[in-house]
Amino acid sequence: MKTNYLIALFLFTIGFAAQAQDNTQPKGYRYNNYFDIGGNIGDNEGAGTLSWVHLHGIGHKKQRLKIGYGLRFTSYVGANKWYTTAPSKYTSTRQDPLTIFSETIENNIDTIALVTPQVNLINLSINIEYNVWRSFDLGVNIDAIGFSFGGKQKVNVLSSSFDSGQSPVTTARPTSFNLLLTSDNDIGSLNSEFFVRYWISPKFGIRAGYSFLFTEYRTENKLSFDNNRIENDRYRLKTSMFLLAFTYKPFNK
Repeated sequence: MKTNYLIALFLFTIGFAAQAQDNTQPKGYRYNNYFDIGGNIGDNEGAGTLSWVHLHGIGHKKQRLKIGYGLRFTSYVGANKWYTTAPSKYTSTRQDPLTIFSETIENNIDTIALVTPQVNLINLSINIEYNVWRSFDLGVNIDAIGFSFGGKQKVNVLSSSFDSGQSPVTTARPTSFNLLLTSDNDIGSLNSEFFVRYWISPKFGIRAGYSFLFTEYRTENKLSFDNNRIENDRYRLKTSMFLLAFTYKPFNK
């Protein structure tokens, strides 16, 4: 499941909630800020998140729909993960925003194996939330731009078309620059979430849902495949995880 599908599903859900009851919240800049701490768990992998979000209500009265921005720190760790060719010029038949709908070119996909990938990312985020019914919110968010960091790791190259004269063991670091474009056009490491939140009180909420995370490594030197037809140093892991998080609104009473 790709990130764009999460956004489409969220907007589709809003259409069925148009008659929902309102959960009136205080208005003003400081009341529409919250802090969030969460954890994600998947298949031999996990991540922790810390974030700050500011939302703007849409409309004059009920303002159930809110759109805003935030800052998120995500720390990912995995075990025995395979990272595959990242640039869309190799993976997809097209490189425009509709690349999400294009077929993957399997013959161009090469792999590097990492024993313990660990990537830390700090990104600005785009956030959309909708108050469905009383204390229940639906939300979706996605990282937009930022940077990543992490230690250098040894990687093993796994490919039948790996050109001779190169060592099958090399080193790689997390790609330092992150940028949301679309699907395989993305650069670096980006996190996104689709969730449901329940407000226990005006100050505290708990949310659960689904996280879709890109992490990306860049090899020290470009690797050559298929008689120099492919030269690449960017490799990506797309992973989905369940999430559980807690939200705190410090200015609410």
